[in-house]
Amino acid sequence: MAKQSKNLAKVQSMLDGTYGGKTIVGDASVGREQTRAIGDTWTDSEGYEWEQKDGYQVKKGGSMPAVGMFNHQCKDCGKNCSPKMAKGWDRDCWIADGRCYYCQVNFELDLSFDKPIRWFAYRRLKDLKNMEAIEKDMEHWIEEMTKDKEKNPFDETVANALANGEVSMQINKNKA
Repeated sequence: MAKQSKNLAKVQSMLDGTYGGKTIVGDASVGREQTRAIGDTWTDSEGYEWEQKDGYQVKKGGSMPAVGMFNHQCKDCGKNCSPKMAKGWDRDCWIADGRCYYCQVNFELDLSFDKPIRWFAYRRLKDLKNMEAIEKDMEHWIEEMTKDKEKNPFDETVANALANGEVSMQINKNKA
């Protein structure tokens, strides 16, 4: 029972966003040891290349994973805009548009000067996508609010337990 309450507490802290531990999700067969022959090379899920030696494994190529492995490169200049590696504007622009910040600025400037109608259509499409996302968020929020209103705020379980049990309802005052 104590193990179950610890697990429930961990799950609750994950839902609250306060869990500080490591979260592991996946198939149980993934973590099993694979048998590899001496000289075999492979690339792990993080982009690191490994080689099997006699009784041990060696990481090849340095400490950084292969950049092209995850395709988080700017469309125009090829800069690494991986959400784990890039900071700030490059990361946000890459997530939204697939370009680093400066390439995105240059792209929009070229559109605005060379083809103003195309730039207007591009910006309007981005605005419509943002409005669509906001609309979905609002629908979700309204659904949650209606569910909360349907819930009964009065918990009757304690009152029922007292009514069904042989509990004295008399209040004893301390006469000290």
